[in-house]
Amino acid sequence: MRSRELAKIAPTAQISSTAIIGNAFRPLLDGRCKPETRKTTIGPRAWIGEFVTVGQGARIGADSIVEEFAAIQADAEIGSRVLVAGRSWIGLGARIGDGCVIKSHIGDNSQIGARCRIAGDLIHRQLDPSVPWDDPAADEPAPIVADGAFIGWRAIIVGGVNIGEGAYVCAGALITRDVPAGYIACGRNQIVHPSAWPGTLGKAPFFCAG
Repeated sequence: MRSRELAKIAPTAQISSTAIIGNAFRPLLDGRCKPETRKTTIGPRAWIGEFVTVGQGARIGADSIVEEFAAIQADAEIGSRVLVAGRSWIGLGARIGDGCVIKSHIGDNSQIGARCRIAGDLIHRQLDPSVPWDDPAADEPAPIVADGAFIGWRAIIVGGVNIGEGAYVCAGALITRDVPAGYIACGRNQIVHPSAWPGTLGKAPFFCAG
């Protein structure tokens, strides 16, 4: 673990000796390196497992768990009571809301609303109730959320699906299929291009910027 001088770590947080806290911002392909703007912050009662990397300026909220070999990139924010399952990847500047369960690759600058589930199919295929849902025996394919995607409050994304760059998943949606880049997903696997969306969302700056 890197020096606690590089981070603000709550006294009640538990940090594995093999974890790296305050890992330097990786250089971009165009040669840019982002300067340090704030300390890495680990909240009260957070638990950081073996071989986890937490990037410079990242923030992990109270009572959150980051399992072994997960990577939290620079400036990412993890809310309170979040489970980041082993080997998950949280990209640069990504935002994960409170109470989420993440077993996935979350792209740079993506936004995940509170109480979302982004994980394998185990929610629907737990055939043995005696095995906890996060037991290694219950491992299943994990979703991939591309850069700049938005996942609304209490959305559920399960299975080996891809949420495309700049896609928008509405609050409360249940998604078990791919969502193309720049599309809107709502309800149960309803996938709509913004130009066909009946409301104002399709004309929002979120899509116009792309």
